[in-house]
Amino acid sequence: MAKSFYTVGTEAETEIIINRSRFIGRAFPISNEEDALLLLDQVRGDFPDASHHCYAYVLGRGGNIQRFNDDGEPGGTAGMPILQVILQQEIEDVLVVVTRYFGGIKLGAGGLVRAYSKSAAETLQKAGRVEMTLSNKGSLSVDYGLWGNLEYFLRQQGIPILDIDYTEYVTVRVMTGMDWDNFTNMITEITNGKAEYKHLGQVYYSWPK
Repeated sequence: MAKSFYTVGTEAETEIIINRSRFIGRAFPISNEEDALLLLDQVRGDFPDASHHCYAYVLGRGGNIQRFNDDGEPGGTAGMPILQVILQQEIEDVLVVVTRYFGGIKLGAGGLVRAYSKSAAETLQKAGRVEMTLSNKGSLSVDYGLWGNLEYFLRQQGIPILDIDYTEYVTVRVMTGMDWDNFTNMITEITNGKAEYKHLGQVYYSWPK
C-alpha cells in the first residue's frame, strides 16, 4: 500500500460565466465508483435543466481508476480537460463535475477546453488539498486508575482519541503514525504491562500540519 496520497479537503462549488454560459464546478471526495455515480445523480437532480454535466473522477493509489465523460459536448473538450486538471494536481479519490448552462454563444473546441479546465482548477483550489497518510488504528483498555497517565501520554504524543468507552475499563480507539509494535511497547511501559490493546488495521488518515 502507498504510504500516502493527496485528496480534496472538502466538497466545494464554484461558478464562472464565459460568453453568457454558466459553468458550475463541484468537487467531492469519494472512496469508490458507487459514490461517484450517486453524486453524479445528485448533481443532475440539483441542476435538472442544465445543458451538460461533464465530469471526471480518479480513484485508487496511483489513480488506477480514471473515468471521464463529455456529456454531449464535442469529444475531448470537457471530460478529458477536467481529468487532466485532476492528474496535474496529483489528487486521488475525487470527483469533479462541471455543469454548463449554454448561453447561446458557441465557444469552439479551444474555448470549451479552457472553460472546463478553468472551472475544474478553481473548484479544486477551493476544495483544498490534504495528505492522507497510512496509519495504524487500534484500541487500548486500562483500569480507571491508569487512565490519567495514559491520557496524558496520548495527548503529549499527539495521538488522536477517536472515542472513549467508560465501562468496566476505560477503552479508547486511537490513531497513530508510529509502527504498531513500537507504539504498544510504549503503552506497556507507561502502564506497567497492565494495558490491553488490539490492532484494528491500517487506514489512511489526515494528520494536522
